[in-house]
Amino acid sequence: MPYRRLPNTDQARIRTLKMAVESCVQGGVYTNTLKHNTYAMAKNFLEKFEREVFMYKRCVAEQSSKRGNAKYEAAFKNARMYVVHFLQVFSMAVMRGEIARAKRAYYGLAVEDDSLPTITLESAVLEWSKKIVEGERKRQGEGGVPIYNPTMGRVSVACDLFKDMYDKQQRLQQSTAEALQRVAAMRAECDEIILAVWQEIEDAFASFEGEERLAKCAKYGIIYYTRRDRKKKEKNENE
Repeated sequence: MPYRRLPNTDQARIRTLKMAVESCVQGGVYTNTLKHNTYAMAKNFLEKFEREVFMYKRCVAEQSSKRGNAKYEAAFKNARMYVVHFLQVFSMAVMRGEIARAKRAYYGLAVEDDSLPTITLESAVLEWSKKIVEGERKRQGEGGVPIYNPTMGRVSVACDLFKDMYDKQQRLQQSTAEALQRVAAMRAECDEIILAVWQEIEDAFASFEGEERLAKCAKYGIIYYTRRDRKKKEKNENE
């Protein structure tokens, strides 16, 4: 016996509603298959849902392109190099006695040993660049000789450039998450509308029987499955 099954992807939901809505107008004439209020509800919701899904896909595409962007990766690599190099130069100056060991605390470094942080993540680069700027400014404010090669200024420029790109990436991630949330919040309502539309379509063709009725309903987007189709599908999924 044939049975219906709701679409399980956003694109399938859009296709299903669009087919029902568009089929209600044939040759410029409204077919009356759906009640006018149901048709208007489905049409208005379809436009909103399609727009939200489009916005979500655009956010995903833009975020993906930025994440794999060569300029972004180069900016990250350059900023990390400057941060690591600065800390190494500063640490060696401390070991040589050119800078008091107590000054390591200005940069967020342990005073009692010569260890340096492992900086591999983007967040670590931003965190330690900030510590370098604050520590160097404080030490120079007390009359300390500036670190050269690289200078604090060079570190700041490289890290500011990377931070701008990083912040944009974070905003894109936030926009993507918000867009997905809006789409997800509409799915239950979409399924309810599809069920309501399907029920009215089937009622409109209730006077027909068997394959003829199924064929007429199918023209309005209802997809029917048979138990044999279901078993075959489950078999294919398990292979």
